[in-house]
Amino acid sequence: MMKTLIRCLVVIFACCTVLAFGTSRADAAVDVVASTPELASIAKYVGGSKVTVYSIAKPDQDYHLIEPRPSDVSRIAKADLVVRVGLDLDLWFDALLNAAANPKVRRGAAGYVDASRGVDRLEVPKGKVTGASGDIHIYGNPHYYYDPQNAKIIARNICEGLARVSARDRDYFEDNYKRFVDELEQHISKWQQRLKPYKGKPVVTYHRSASYFIRRFGLRYFGQLEPKPGIPPSPSHISQLIKHMKEENVKALVVESIYPKRFPDLVAREVGIKYQVVPYSVGSMGTKTYIDLIDAWVERFAKALE
Repeated sequence: MMKTLIRCLVVIFACCTVLAFGTSRADAAVDVVASTPELASIAKYVGGSKVTVYSIAKPDQDYHLIEPRPSDVSRIAKADLVVRVGLDLDLWFDALLNAAANPKVRRGAAGYVDASRGVDRLEVPKGKVTGASGDIHIYGNPHYYYDPQNAKIIARNICEGLARVSARDRDYFEDNYKRFVDELEQHISKWQQRLKPYKGKPVVTYHRSASYFIRRFGLRYFGQLEPKPGIPPSPSHISQLIKHMKEENVKALVVESIYPKRFPDLVAREVGIKYQVVPYSVGSMGTKTYIDLIDAWVERFAKALE
């Protein structure tokens, strides 16, 4: 009788513990914090129902200039996995990691993912970088996520990170990763066909965000409205750019959605063209997923080049 009573008390205590403290780690979703909406979108796809995902940066926030909030520190303090762009784009993420002091997601820990690992980097500076160089990233152009082929590398890095922190779900993550790659391949084929007629055609952008995208689809960078990365357009630079666009008959101007329209309006008026605006982030201009984002870029670039 006493043994039966003890067993009942043990069961009751166990049930109360679950109610008080929630599900066990084995059953709980993996808590993922990403630095940007693009990484969050890919993490959601790979993680599926096994993860909850939060992005520190919000759509149409300049990723170079994010100001972290105390609530962001709290999220990272509770995270099982963090995913960052790297290549000096999200340097502000380091302050969050330090403030959160979560050993699970510190650099080198199982829950730390630098999504740029394995990416073939463009525009790595060869000379000395100074303040006069503009917003130059010493490890190369960090906007690699606009190349859909690099999204496969990002997804692979995220998949491996998820498997490290939740090994029991490894097969689930692997299956989702393979589905993501398959879906991406189908879209890449369509995107390549859409932009194929414009191979080698010159394009002007506001910031040098599109380097990886332009290389992937065989287009040609002609220039930027910024005289140097991160330095606002100047009248003299814009005047020279207009002159060269007219001389070379350059018709394509594509502007990322976070930038002001004063100078694009001027260039378009003087050159006699209509420019296109592309969403800077997943969540901008009606996009909901990473594939939506690249789809919008392909369509807007095609229209600018027509």
